[in-house]
Amino acid sequence: MNAQRLIETEHQLALADRVWRAEVRRLHGPDGVLLHGYGPLGMGEPGTRQRAAYEVRRVAIAAWRQVRARGVSAM
Repeated sequence: MNAQRLIETEHQLALADRVWRAEVRRLHGPDGVLLHGYGPLGMGEPGTRQRAAYEVRRVAIAAWRQVRARGVSAM
């Protein structure tokens, strides 16, 4: 496993998650992530800041999983 790449993807994921969570809280209140984070309201409407943040987060999760999967299969 490339430790540096793992660190980079973890950092990108953490940042993307913070931005998305902040946008969901802004729109849906302090419990917005708990109430709507994994449903359609968590994604946001196309063309909104929330949807953009959701998509960046989704890509960051996929990149992090890919790096992790390579590391696990290499062991």
